[in-house]
Amino acid sequence: MGKKGREIAKEIKAEINSCTPDYDIIYNYLITNFDESIGAVLNCMLNMFRHIENICNNEMAAKLIILLNNFVKNKKNKNALKRLYEKIDVFLGNLSKSLNWKELIDVEKYISNLVDIQNKCLISNSIRGKGDKYNFIMYLVFKKRDVELLGKYMTNNMAELIVSNSILTSVFMNVIERYINIEEDNQYEIKYFNQIIYLFLRGKLGEKLLSKDEYLSILKTSNKSFVWDLIYKIENDFVMSKEEVANTYGVSFYFPPFKEKYEYRIGTTKDYTKHDVLTIDNSGDNCLDDGLFIKKRSNGTYRLYIHLANVPEIIPYTSNTMREALKRQKTIYLPDCAIPIFEEYLSSGILSLLPNKVTNTLTFRVDVDTDYNLLLDTLKVVPGRIINRHKLSYDEADNILKKANTPLSEKLNLLSEIFYKLSRDNLRIKSFHKFKNILSQRNDTNSFKSDVSPAHLIVEYSMVLSGRFIPMMNKYYNLNLIMPWRVCPKFDEEFAKKVLDDIDHIDEMSDALKRVARDYFPRSYYSFENIGHAGLGIDGYVKVGSSARSAMDALAEYIIYDLIINRNAGDLDYKYYFWEREIKYWCEYANNKIAENNSFAEEYCYLRRNGKILELEKK
Repeated sequence: MGKKGREIAKEIKAEINSCTPDYDIIYNYLITNFDESIGAVLNCMLNMFRHIENICNNEMAAKLIILLNNFVKNKKNKNALKRLYEKIDVFLGNLSKSLNWKELIDVEKYISNLVDIQNKCLISNSIRGKGDKYNFIMYLVFKKRDVELLGKYMTNNMAELIVSNSILTSVFMNVIERYINIEEDNQYEIKYFNQIIYLFLRGKLGEKLLSKDEYLSILKTSNKSFVWDLIYKIENDFVMSKEEVANTYGVSFYFPPFKEKYEYRIGTTKDYTKHDVLTIDNSGDNCLDDGLFIKKRSNGTYRLYIHLANVPEIIPYTSNTMREALKRQKTIYLPDCAIPIFEEYLSSGILSLLPNKVTNTLTFRVDVDTDYNLLLDTLKVVPGRIINRHKLSYDEADNILKKANTPLSEKLNLLSEIFYKLSRDNLRIKSFHKFKNILSQRNDTNSFKSDVSPAHLIVEYSMVLSGRFIPMMNKYYNLNLIMPWRVCPKFDEEFAKKVLDDIDHIDEMSDALKRVARDYFPRSYYSFENIGHAGLGIDGYVKVGSSARSAMDALAEYIIYDLIINRNAGDLDYKYYFWEREIKYWCEYANNKIAENNSFAEEYCYLRRNGKILELEKK
């Protein structure tokens, strides 16, 4: 009686994990029990890809690729080859979700090899690969579909892509052929491939492609309006108005003519107007969405207040205004202007913590002991109202910090000491700054401070702390909250610890430092499921510090009202049902839209830098 599939998979994994596998045994299993064996092989490859810097993993991954190539070469059964194609397809899809962009690039050649194996599975020879670079770019464009990652890869491999002109033009022709076959009502696909085409035609790559115009003849075979819009832009050297650039990415400089108008209202808020609140922002900024105040209490402890712009107190969640903000997601900062999520009278007026006016806030209040530890039993979040007494720029705050014996300098120094203490207690943040110190060649590499001004660090740490407050309350009071969590995947803890232990002895440009530095900058994203934030070294993070500039921060504030502040008012089960649906939808939307906004900003900056933004005459 033959072995069961689970036993076969287990034996293959054990064989590979031994680091000295017998590849003949694995190959025989592929021949006799393909489905169980290929799953085990690909599963092991995923683990190797996560630690590809290990020499043993590198060698085994290469040999497994050779083994699969031999299998395809000797296997003529169409059904078996089709199944292998599909198995690799699923594997590549999962791979793109499991690894960040730098990790993907680290295993680029193996991904290309797997795509090449897929090509060999197609008996009809209808699709053939053209080498590693070609396969990997095709994977990024058509499988991964990540514009940001593709842009970084093309930038890092610019010279080789230009020299290997066949790679560049072949991929671009594939993009063009797919583009002209998109249905006219499929706006999502049109928008995505417009971004890809613009990416290829940007800078030196564009000059190389534009020198040959055969792709224009392909485009002109179509009678679709969106294709001819692209032809017009190409033939006019991509000179266009700022509105045309924005429309390509679903961005708008203007707000719809809503009839909704809002005025300041006090509401049922806690009066903090006598507090000596301060804000620190860039000079000239008028969208101020976080303020600080601290006072010493009679028992020797301190009471810290972080005051945030309060969107729910002014704007109903179901309003057109808030829906428009959610669609926009984040304020986009450009060299010549900013595109806000709320109309200016809101973002830089009613919602803003401008000086010498009463402003509604969402206020976090917590006591701090004499050793600068948070006393979690005192942590509260309440609607408040304040008057900003000190609107400081970063330079002004830094200059005040250098002075002695003034009330404001004492407050700023106390805030900086508290935030520094909290960061020192967090190994991840401490290590993060240690890396920055080494990379910037500071003499005091053991300092937890990096080459960032004290004022910037106060703002940075206060925002990190405000993002930790909701998870802290959730855990301390056992609230079982649902939130739009800001998460960051975990990295190789064992490897990172090993390098951290040796950090004082490694060269600043060593591969070990680069690998760990890479792991300290994994991409964060919004998620309904809280997996923690590995980059900050904390088990939960909810961004709330920029609600006048970030729609997801504002969304979190609405949920805080319903599930914390007004928890005992109304049907709690219905609240959870409603917000679960909203969070899941907007998290997925935000991750895509923020990436799209970033692509727009890059494209806009490129066109403006090259004098291709058409300035409309003012009437």
